[in-house]
Amino acid sequence: MQRYEVWRQLYTYADEWVQLKPWEVLWSNDFVALEINEKTYYCTIMGKLGDCIGVSIYEGEEGYADLCSIAHEYPDQAIAQYMMFEQNCLTFYMGDREEVPKGQKEIIKKLGLKYRGKGHWPYFLSFVPRFYPYEINDQQASVIVQVFKHLIPLMKAYMNHEVAVDFDNGEILFAHDHHGWEYEAIQRPEEQEKFYVVDLEDQQYLNYLKELPQTQNQYIIDLAYLSGGLVDEAYDRPVSSLVLLALDVDSQQIIKVSMPRPEDDEIIECISMFCELMQDYGKPKDIFIRNPRVFSSIISICEECQVEVHVTSLPMMDDIFAQMDYFISK
Repeated sequence: MQRYEVWRQLYTYADEWVQLKPWEVLWSNDFVALEINEKTYYCTIMGKLGDCIGVSIYEGEEGYADLCSIAHEYPDQAIAQYMMFEQNCLTFYMGDREEVPKGQKEIIKKLGLKYRGKGHWPYFLSFVPRFYPYEINDQQASVIVQVFKHLIPLMKAYMNHEVAVDFDNGEILFAHDHHGWEYEAIQRPEEQEKFYVVDLEDQQYLNYLKELPQTQNQYIIDLAYLSGGLVDEAYDRPVSSLVLLALDVDSQQIIKVSMPRPEDDEIIECISMFCELMQDYGKPKDIFIRNPRVFSSIISICEECQVEVHVTSLPMMDDIFAQMDYFISK
């Protein structure tokens, strides 16, 4: 299929979606799944409250885990933002002309399409962990076309009451090709775990950590994304600024900080910082955490070393990250 034919189909489906208005009958947590060419795509339909109209598409079990992670409510906005930047999905939005990526504006012009008015411009973004949301490529456009090709008839059937789904009792709307397309309600799959507890395999090093002197120190360890993206010639899309830091509760001083690059493993970064913290200052009495990645990375070590872990909201950290945001953006 020629490049512009793919994009023409994409905008045709987007226009049909807007005319259909399925967001008026579904909430974003009413999940829809489609099995296409032996791949399962999970979709969340946004716009029920009249803002952020769009569709996000997640592939496979890992995609479903990402979808589940953003479906939760979190006590801190920083955690919600962290989850947004940690997902892998393709998203269609309706927005303003200023929000449309430059490349897509050129395609719209090339195709001779006309969009006018605030909130009436379709655009498409790719979300990849550690990177800022970026415009989709031709291959990703083809994926969205394939999903829309089957998602729109599915939504028409649902809106015409041809298939019933009890979303409130854990069902999802499902479409699959079984000698012809079938639409049905199925039980929502068990939620996929996104953050696994990590055990330190080096027993000798763990024994060394356990023997470090015990202190009354209290630390906060936090991991968060700053707003905006940074252009780095080493990558083909803007990088999201990820910050890992440790704060001494008594002095309110940052004692360790790092900004992992996209290729750095977050789990290793969290473990390394915590272990260095104990080596430099001794075993703390308490650790305060809000980020689930930090928790899953170091909870096992904390239990072995008898360090008390507190999972709590950390509003004071938002001020620190806001200051970092300010200085980086200048």
